[in-house]
Amino acid sequence: MQQNPDSNPKPNRLEIPLSDPRHPRRTRLARSLALYTRGIAVVSRAIAPWVDLWVRLWLAQTFLVSGLLKAGNWDNALALARYEYPVAWMDPVSAAYTGITIELVAPVLLALGLVTRAGALALLALTLVIQLDYQALDIHLLWAALLGWLVVRGAGALSLDRLFVRGLADSAVPGAGALIRGATAFTRYGEPVYVLLLRLWLAVALVSAGVGNIDAPEPFFIVKTLAPISGPVGIVSAFLLAVGLASRPVALALILMALGLEIMDPAQLDNVQFLALLLAGFALYGAGGLSLDALIGAGLRQRFPELDGRPAYGLEGLPRVLVVGAGFGGLACVKALRHTPVAVTLIDRHNYHLFQPLLYQVATTALAPGDIAVPIRSLLRDQLNARVLLGEVTGVDTKGAQVLMGPQCIPYDYLVLATGASHSYFGRDEWAPFAPGLKQIQDATAVRSRLLLAFERAEATEDLDERRALLTFLIVGAGPTGVELAGAVAELARFGMEKEFRHLDPASARVVLVQSGPRILPVFPE
Repeated sequence: MQQNPDSNPKPNRLEIPLSDPRHPRRTRLARSLALYTRGIAVVSRAIAPWVDLWVRLWLAQTFLVSGLLKAGNWDNALALARYEYPVAWMDPVSAAYTGITIELVAPVLLALGLVTRAGALALLALTLVIQLDYQALDIHLLWAALLGWLVVRGAGALSLDRLFVRGLADSAVPGAGALIRGATAFTRYGEPVYVLLLRLWLAVALVSAGVGNIDAPEPFFIVKTLAPISGPVGIVSAFLLAVGLASRPVALALILMALGLEIMDPAQLDNVQFLALLLAGFALYGAGGLSLDALIGAGLRQRFPELDGRPAYGLEGLPRVLVVGAGFGGLACVKALRHTPVAVTLIDRHNYHLFQPLLYQVATTALAPGDIAVPIRSLLRDQLNARVLLGEVTGVDTKGAQVLMGPQCIPYDYLVLATGASHSYFGRDEWAPFAPGLKQIQDATAVRSRLLLAFERAEATEDLDERRALLTFLIVGAGPTGVELAGAVAELARFGMEKEFRHLDPASARVVLVQSGPRILPVFPE
């Protein structure tokens, strides 16, 4: 690391591992909050798709079994439509056909996650008819709440909808783009309202179950299922749910209590399981935008910009560290400064970081170039004090403390040159056209091309001496790369090209490894 002798950057600032050296407590709190929010995001991304799939499959099997039973006994299905829950605007035969069709088709769509909103909406309508016109049960309301959430939110990651949506968005299907944008907007604006209504509904149900003497309208409140969650715990939980405060821990606590109720009263098994799935939605997705949690979160993001991916401090006036080269050394230096109050600039002539130890595998067709090259910006996207520049450094002006990148000048206070090493021909540069090095992607692809063309030319020639020469591969240098490359070429010849040629045996290829010293791998212990 080279320091500009004409500047006065206060080197001791580099030793402070804080986002803001003036407020260490604030920084520790910000890091704790960032760790908490990222942890929640990671857990949610990992678990939410499986919970969504579980909800869809459980609801699907419930309705599908009912549909199969009705389809197998038409007289019973017609009697239900005529006497048990008649629909005022439909005759019994049409109502029976409609109900069976919904219970046979919509569950399949729900299980596959295909046109999920439409399938969930159809089942939601059927559930409300059963609840209001046939028999009011807690489980029907829990079905309705879960189906409504699917209507508003759509299916999760483990669904055909999510699989097809990207292709449809870019396709020429008429109206596909508008439909996807409309569904996205419906979720963005509709979900906070729906989640608020769900929270209020559960809060009133908890209070009704706890007090016991409130004459709650039976079709709308799950009083029986929540009755054991009474007393102060139920009242406090109801209040926190209503205002949307600490919704995730409250939901987790209620899930644990619900699972305990399942053990105490096996008759409530189905009700409790659907209730737990509904509460899992609050635990994974939070209380929605219309809640105190969202309000507090917005205030915290305003107070701690790090939570929103913005710098917590201005980079103006901070020491400028310029790193040239995005190899292992350059990246390690940049990452080591992630919590240091400095402005870091990384320059490289490529926009990717290359894992050089595996270049030999690209050269021998075992890996593709993209397998060992990672975009630099993706590696540093979360480092708020670092920026990346694509360009080739043409010179360093040490007196002016700036790096020359063509016509552009990049000033610095500290300069790190991590440009790596290049292979040497020991003063015999005329060897270069015949013996490429192995330091860059272009070198590996050139070696791969020569290697494969040698086998192709050997297959085509009838001259045995020429074939023998074409199948002789000479590698100069028995360090780690040379040894690995020699072994990979031999493996490719003996196993990778087996039975691919008709006039030659690839396994007859010779690999000659030349080392000027007394033994191979001289950098390793003998």
